Amino acid sequence: MLKIFAATAKELLLLRRDRTGLLVLFLMPAILVVLITLVQENVMELTGQKKTQVLFLDLDQGDLGRSLQKQLSTTTLDLVLWDEKQKDIADIQAAVTGGGYQVGVVIPKGASARFTEETARLFQQGTGSGKPREMAATTVQLFVDPGIMAGLRSGVIAQLEMALTTIALEAKLAQLGGVLAQTMARAGMEPEQSPLAGDKLPALFRQPLLDLQEHQGDSGAIGASQYKPVQQNVPAWALFGMFFTAIPIAGSILQERNSGIWIRLTALPVSPLVLFTGKALAYMGVCLCQFLLIALIGAFLFPFLGLPAFTVSMHPTAILLTVVLSSLAACGYGIFLGLTCNSYEQASTLGSTTVVAAAALGGVMVPVYAMPQVMQQLSIISPLNWGLTAFQDLLLRGYSLSAILDDLGRLLLFFAVTVFVSWKLAGIRK
Repeated sequence: MLKIFAATAKELLLLRRDRTGLLVLFLMPAILVVLITLVQENVMELTGQKKTQVLFLDLDQGDLGRSLQKQLSTTTLDLVLWDEKQKDIADIQAAVTGGGYQVGVVIPKGASARFTEETARLFQQGTGSGKPREMAATTVQLFVDPGIMAGLRSGVIAQLEMALTTIALEAKLAQLGGVLAQTMARAGMEPEQSPLAGDKLPALFRQPLLDLQEHQGDSGAIGASQYKPVQQNVPAWALFGMFFTAIPIAGSILQERNSGIWIRLTALPVSPLVLFTGKALAYMGVCLCQFLLIALIGAFLFPFLGLPAFTVSMHPTAILLTVVLSSLAACGYGIFLGLTCNSYEQASTLGSTTVVAAAALGGVMVPVYAMPQVMQQLSIISPLNWGLTAFQDLLLRGYSLSAILDDLGRLLLFFAVTVFVSWKLAGIRK
């Protein structure tokens, strides 16, 4: 035990001297998690997963504008109301086409009266003889920024069209109820006897007959909620930074090998496993501090940037265990690189390349479900995928520790295999 403590203390002393390397290990994932999360939050807004601001100018100030506002209040559109006394169509067009807003909606003057008149005329023609003429639709003007994504444009237009269709259908049903009441009156029946008299028909129309119930995971836990980039990116980029500690671990081993210190250390009555354990414990502390730094950034800095705060509301023990085993896997890979490569240049090139490739393949940069089928199948070989899947199961899906034991077992096995191979290589290189 004292030998392990001495080996760990030696590594910590060496780490104190490499302040630039430590700064990179902490600064790189901190910058990446902020930038990537900001970008993903903006992408969610552009693809309609968050509320999109829509300029709304009601020049008519009638029932049509009020009905449209009511319908859009239940959608993902956030209406920004403009004063019709101070703004006109040219102002809203300039604001949208200039990029200040993505969408603008204008209710023209007289739109409510024209809509009511055309709806009434439609049923007056329907009760007469002959073929009814084509009716003139009341126009609501829409301005869309030409620079927005096609998906956002289609989503906004679809929601506006659905709202207008609902308003038109309710108006037709109200007119139909009036026509039915008049027909019953001519037949000598009391209008009140009709089950569709008055507002009963529109009320029947609004009664839902089919419903869609969404289930957020099997556990029903708080953690099994809607996707949040913060809950995804904080552990993802913390893992990315943790696995980059493999490069300084390999560098320290190579420095000892090239300077002859490694030969003198192995000549002592100390097993290479003791030296490996000392390095692993020292750099595990670095990895834990990395994760803590990224988590604190997510919890306290993100809200100041307009992002949701990172939270760990459930299973903190399982999350800590995942961090520890991910750190062990990263340290094991660094030890393996240090015994496999012959120079620091080889270790840094191979280490950075493999870590970036494992991060890309493991879902850190692009979600696994968005990859081609072949890459989805290959993602299982990435240690970062094992750690990230465990974090997602805990933070996003609300699962318990038992659900991530297979991923934790893979991380532990990866550490054991890399250390065993390194131990064999250390015996060969004596």
